[in-house]
Amino acid sequence: MTEHRHGGRVFEAALDLGVPWSRILDFSANINPLGQPGGLRNHLFRSFPETVHYPDVDAGSLTDAIASATGLPRETILPGAGSTPHIRMIARILSPERPVIICPAFAEYAEAILAASSKPAFVTAPRESGFLVTPEVVGKAAELDPDLLFLANPANPTGRLLPESTFAALLSLSERTGCRVVLDEAFIDFTGSKSHEAAAAETERILILRSLTKIFAIPGLRLAYLVGHRETIRPLAEQLEPWPLNCMALEAGLYCIPRRDFVEATPARTAKLRGMLVKTLRPYGSVVPSDANFVLMDAGEEAPGIVRRLYARGILVRDASNFHGLGPGWLRFAVRPTGEIRALALALAGAPAADDA
Repeated sequence: MTEHRHGGRVFEAALDLGVPWSRILDFSANINPLGQPGGLRNHLFRSFPETVHYPDVDAGSLTDAIASATGLPRETILPGAGSTPHIRMIARILSPERPVIICPAFAEYAEAILAASSKPAFVTAPRESGFLVTPEVVGKAAELDPDLLFLANPANPTGRLLPESTFAALLSLSERTGCRVVLDEAFIDFTGSKSHEAAAAETERILILRSLTKIFAIPGLRLAYLVGHRETIRPLAEQLEPWPLNCMALEAGLYCIPRRDFVEATPARTAKLRGMLVKTLRPYGSVVPSDANFVLMDAGEEAPGIVRRLYARGILVRDASNFHGLGPGWLRFAVRPTGEIRALALALAGAPAADDA
């Protein structure tokens, strides 16, 4: 089995392999290798009695917590159950006629646009630059006269951060042409760089997607938020269905958001583990430089065999062939703890697993 749409298919793999899900090593989903903030599990256990009641109808308590932590006006924040519903809602409500996606990119952008009865055009950052999105790449997108532009910072699956000059080019494009720019910053907390959410709150045509599930290692709870100018957020908020988040997701967010020490400690520790992962992967393919908590590798014709060999050992990796701008041979590996990276190294080398020794 390989992942053709999304990573993180731990429970499916466990059932297929006939092992407990806890035996699966998941390098296919980009979750914080440091795990969850200390005390979260106990907090959720103590909060469980709340589930006898309906949660906040508009997740207002979480909006207030995000506003307090970021300094953003609450009217510029829209919580949601992960970024995917926001991506779908943006495409549906804005209904673009000339949408453009800067690639390589998360496949969900294109799927959301197609679901909104439009068809995206694609501009791919050059491989020669390690897929770095430069102002020149933005210029090529501008030549297509887009009314909606999707891209990510850092990019997924490459892990490359946008240079400040590129963000300036995006601002210029939006101001000059009226194009809406959706910048997905799901992994920005792993890089040590600041989010552009403050600029988005002041600029009517920039929207920023932020994820809480990756940095706090709670993807099973689905938690994210969208930032934009209040005049841009208002029509989106009006379309938000009641009770967008359940009680446990809300409590997890309220517990995690104030824990800035946890967030601030993550980039340096992630970088150290990323260096170990890159060293492990280099003998097996061409590795793209990354600023994030994942690494992209071109394994060429060996990729299918690598995926199958690792899968047989209970190790999941992301087949990145469905990211537009890539193709067969590309694999993405999440940064994981030291012990898991060592297990990956043994599996790649064909050494016996600990259970086989």
